[in-house]
Amino acid sequence: MTSAERLGTEVERLARALEQLTDAYVDPLFLIDADGVIRGANRALSARGSIPHETFVGSRFDLWAVPDDRCVLIAEFEKALQGETRRFRTEGSSRDDSSRAEITYSPVTVDGEVVAVLGYAFPIAAVEERERHQREADDLLRIAGALASFGAWSVDRATQELRLTPEAGRVLGFEGAKPISLADAIELFEAVNGDEIAAAIEACFEQGTPVDFQSEITRLDGRRTFVRVMGEAIQVAPGDSIRTVHGAIWDVTEAVEAQEREAVLQQRLDVTLDSIEDGLMFLDSSWRITYANTQVERLIRRPLAGVVGRSVWECFPELADSELELAYQRTAREKVRTTVRTYDVPNDAWFDVTAYPTATGIALYIRDVSSDELTRQSMHEAQRRVTEQAALIDAARDAIIVRTLDEVILYWNPAAEALYGYKAEEVLGKRVRDVISIDVDDFERCTALALTDGHWSEERPVVTHDGRSLIIDIRWQVLYDAEGKPDRIFSVDTDVTEWRKQENLRARATRMESLGTFAGGIAHDLNNVLTPVLMSIQLLENGETDSSRLELLRTMEAAAKRGADMIQQVLSFARGVDGRRERISIDELLEEVRRFATDSLPADIAFSVELDDDVPDTMGDSTQLIQVLTNLVANARDAMPEGGSLEVSASTLLLEDDFSAELFRLDPGRYVVVDVVDTGHGMTPEVQEKIFEPFYTTKSVGKGTGLGLASSLTIVRSHGGTIRVYSEPGEGTRFSVVLPVVVGEPRGPRSGVLPTRQLPHGDGELILIVDDDDTIRLIASRTLESYGYRTLTAENGRVAIGIVERDDTDVALVLTDMMMPVMDGAATTAYLEEHHPEIPVVAASGLTSAGGASRSAGMGIAAFLPKPYTTSLLLTTLREVLDASARRGHHGEQTLTNDG
Repeated sequence: MTSAERLGTEVERLARALEQLTDAYVDPLFLIDADGVIRGANRALSARGSIPHETFVGSRFDLWAVPDDRCVLIAEFEKALQGETRRFRTEGSSRDDSSRAEITYSPVTVDGEVVAVLGYAFPIAAVEERERHQREADDLLRIAGALASFGAWSVDRATQELRLTPEAGRVLGFEGAKPISLADAIELFEAVNGDEIAAAIEACFEQGTPVDFQSEITRLDGRRTFVRVMGEAIQVAPGDSIRTVHGAIWDVTEAVEAQEREAVLQQRLDVTLDSIEDGLMFLDSSWRITYANTQVERLIRRPLAGVVGRSVWECFPELADSELELAYQRTAREKVRTTVRTYDVPNDAWFDVTAYPTATGIALYIRDVSSDELTRQSMHEAQRRVTEQAALIDAARDAIIVRTLDEVILYWNPAAEALYGYKAEEVLGKRVRDVISIDVDDFERCTALALTDGHWSEERPVVTHDGRSLIIDIRWQVLYDAEGKPDRIFSVDTDVTEWRKQENLRARATRMESLGTFAGGIAHDLNNVLTPVLMSIQLLENGETDSSRLELLRTMEAAAKRGADMIQQVLSFARGVDGRRERISIDELLEEVRRFATDSLPADIAFSVELDDDVPDTMGDSTQLIQVLTNLVANARDAMPEGGSLEVSASTLLLEDDFSAELFRLDPGRYVVVDVVDTGHGMTPEVQEKIFEPFYTTKSVGKGTGLGLASSLTIVRSHGGTIRVYSEPGEGTRFSVVLPVVVGEPRGPRSGVLPTRQLPHGDGELILIVDDDDTIRLIASRTLESYGYRTLTAENGRVAIGIVERDDTDVALVLTDMMMPVMDGAATTAYLEEHHPEIPVVAASGLTSAGGASRSAGMGIAAFLPKPYTTSLLLTTLREVLDASARRGHHGEQTLTNDG
């Protein structure tokens, strides 16, 4: 075979290989021999030009080009035959933009001679898209350029000649050398691998088994490198024997060295991971254990031999459906870190297991936290004890305050909030003097005493945030720091206002008893003195004819009788009054009062008497009771120097439970109430506290003894009753004389058993009770709750409005006192009328015909309760008001419906 024939055969073989290897390639590829004839092409070229494959192959390459492109194609082809790789673009047809292409001519050499040109044709649009991707992939290309070079090789079975491309020759160190024998090339490989390589190539010739191996070689220049060799058999036609094996060879030295370095690093990493005290385990995406350091075995106290490569669920079946499994699954699914603290029962140990997401699965970091957990549990128990102690302090009824030595408040319990009227968040960090009204100099003096003695306690008057004046029993205890230096002051404050008031009442009662004993002795002696005086005056009057002397004697007699009356009042106060006990008709009693009032009241005072039907009789001394009522009428007259109105009324009072009895301080039962109500100048609370004390009077000198009300109270109490007073400055006064009904058969046929009354109940409605009297709030709340209501309480109008405005309350009715500090009932009802007209208001006052009642007019008050009120009156009034409100609401809904 001539050289030309051999080259032609080689070109034909290359053409067939091109068509086989690139048959599925999407861009046109073709092979042109040195004469310009297309020897082979893939299907993409025929499909792109709509030219049958058999027509295209065998024709000249420039035959199918548009005229304007032929010169370029021929010129670039000639340069490629000279060994240059050429890349150029054709203009194509102006009517068909798809005919524009970028063409690459690559020379194909055999034995250093260009025997053909390999052409690649890409549409310009695809090229431009490729260029864009090429720019984006510059970094990747730079990395690819650093990889080891590779080249092609082929072996002829008959000649055992090894042909190498220049790149393959450079890999083996044969640059510029001629074809070499296969045996010479095999000698470059390690002797241990030489026979295996020869056997692999022979198997490829005999059986078509692909060649694929990696080995270390010694290049001709003596440099040792690692290469990767791959090859496959070339069969010209099915059934023909394999005459050629060709393939590629890579210099993989850098890759092998990198693997070796990686192995060293892996070894170092294993040593490092085994040296840490915590366990580390890696799982792949199939939950197989790929690594576990030696500490894992130590922590879980079980051998881990053979676990690598096995499923973690197989090795640790106890993890099924556990909290750890859920954590592992979440880490793998959501790529997030999860940590679980778990107790290992067999080993009596606590572990923190943290799962980290990795590129191939998850990593588990296992840490023994048994000591930490024991410490945490101890701290938790200590915290629990502290919390319980803090809860006890918070639940304490005394105000507990902790402050620094420079008065800054550090702790303020709920009882302090209730006592002083400030929430904790309002006072923490503030100074005590900015919160509580105190005398600064006195406060500093007390602090100095506490620091000297370690403690201090006294009762102090204090004005709260809402204006209440209280007496507080203050007890300070100095707290010391770790060095034994004073650090803080622990204060326990107790409201002793009521206790002090009761103590004062007890002291006053003792004084009154002593005063009464003393006054009784004096009165007895004075009576002994006045008796002969009166008798002598009367004897002298009998024989006296001189008018001037007679007038003088009568003046003396009147003065002596007045002194005798005063002495009688003193005796009544000092010894009490017994008198006779007989059935007394209330209407007859009021008739006597009416006669007295007719004779003694001036014309500018309007007087009226009202008597309810079936008012029962009482038992007592009519003379003494008339004395009480006429004294009250006289006091009312003196309180109205410029005129006014005076009303005396009688009604029945039923105290059927502890609530009512507590208000009147009487035993439960039926009572008669005689009210004396005037529109005079009224009294302040301070005056009201003293009016029943003997010798106390607000009248001018010579117009009052100060014994009238004291004697009246003594008389009424001796009858088993009491006197209640309610007054407002400028609004008038109301005295209520409460007397028990007669025990025994009435004058007419009456039942001696108290009638059983069916009191109305609530239906879970929320009632807001507003009163500055703690006792009334407490007993009213308990009474209403026992009859089916829910209750909230407030000590003044401001607090009540705050409750109403809360989102979590559904107040159905407000029961408010009319006279309170901070914000009284009138202001409270006015606010509710404006902002919450749907909430009915029931007002309570000690004045009915005047005063509070008149002031409440026009304020939206649904009903009025006279103080003191009974359970029956309270429940009946609330039920009537709530039912009326419900009817109005129902009517309003109907109206809206009809209008709509």
